[in-house]
Amino acid sequence: MSITLMAYPMAFLLSPQVAKNEKLRLAADETVVNKAVASTKLRFIRVLTNITANEADELMNSVDCTRVNSYYITPDNLKIEFTRYGKYVVANLSGGENTEALQSCGEKFFTELDQISGRNVRLIESSEFFYYNYETGYTNLKEIYANLKSEGATGIFATADEEVVASLNGQNVKYYKPTYDKKFMLEVEQKITILNIGLHGESQGNNVTYGLTNLKIQTNIKPEELKTLLKAAKYLYYEANAQTPLKSSNAVLNWSIKNGYCVAEFAGSNNAAIAKEAEIIFRKLNIAAGRDLRLINDSFTTVYTYNTNYTDKGMLLNTLTEHGAEEISESGDEVSCKLFGMEMIYYKKDGSQAYTLDITQVSDKDACQDVINDLNEEYGLNIQEMTYNKIKERLEQENMRLESEAVMDDNSIVLTIEV
Repeated sequence: MSITLMAYPMAFLLSPQVAKNEKLRLAADETVVNKAVASTKLRFIRVLTNITANEADELMNSVDCTRVNSYYITPDNLKIEFTRYGKYVVANLSGGENTEALQSCGEKFFTELDQISGRNVRLIESSEFFYYNYETGYTNLKEIYANLKSEGATGIFATADEEVVASLNGQNVKYYKPTYDKKFMLEVEQKITILNIGLHGESQGNNVTYGLTNLKIQTNIKPEELKTLLKAAKYLYYEANAQTPLKSSNAVLNWSIKNGYCVAEFAGSNNAAIAKEAEIIFRKLNIAAGRDLRLINDSFTTVYTYNTNYTDKGMLLNTLTEHGAEEISESGDEVSCKLFGMEMIYYKKDGSQAYTLDITQVSDKDACQDVINDLNEEYGLNIQEMTYNKIKERLEQENMRLESEAVMDDNSIVLTIEV
């Protein structure tokens, strides 16, 4: 008597019927917790104001505080220092006994300023902008990128000033290193849209245009190709002032040259507008160029996540090696490598048997998808081969004879065993 066994390339994967149907998606599509803010210490708060530089001292003369050099101290140990930005000033708040005291004393201070000035001094175009600055333990950009990737951040940009900005859980964040400080600070933007109520008489907020920061993004665009790429992305370029008009806000984009490549310098009314414009124009420019124009020295801007059906670590390592992957390393259940210029990290999460794959430095999403499909097929064939060899070993142990074997058109293997 004989029995027939069939081994399929995908037979030993989880849900093999959907192995090739999984598509790339942004890592930010996952629900994440902002651990960066939860594990850091608030050092100071920057608050945008509509107070002009000329009226700041006059207002502070009516506040219960003491002036010490360039800053003021209130009786509850709140330290206030104003920094000038164009016509207006930013209030930098620090001190207090703890984080909660810093915030409550800051609110008390601004309530007093509102009463003295007869308006909401924090109202900027119907919103209030707060920038919470936290101490972190990060000392290099690689750690920051890894943390942002793990938390599902989007719109990750490395600036020409060695800063990193991103959008995380709906908030704009920025990592920067203060002068003479070895560790990075984390700045989190909080925008509050409000109705101007609660003030007496004719008081109202001043709507002003306020440029807080300049976002400088180093690119791999050569000066001679800039105008062509902008035209392909349907943007203009004014050579007289090296400027590109933007479309979705009042933010502006100027271009400069650094180390032989173009630097995109954004400025505008607030961080949210700048980040939005940067994401829009680089998405279009990347399509026009067929590459990620923000990819500099292995720094990346977008993380894609792929649900694989791989369960066997050893077989995964073999598959990556056979496919030409470089710099393969492993730590526990995590496997990382570089393949065709892409950085790939396989890991297991939430008790899953199958690996999840994070891919960065993707210059061509369609080509990346082809690579994923090739890896799926190769992994399946390796699993099939391993299973085939184990079956033959078991037959020998049981003194059973393989009567015949055949490879079918769909790469399945048919084994006929005499029993």
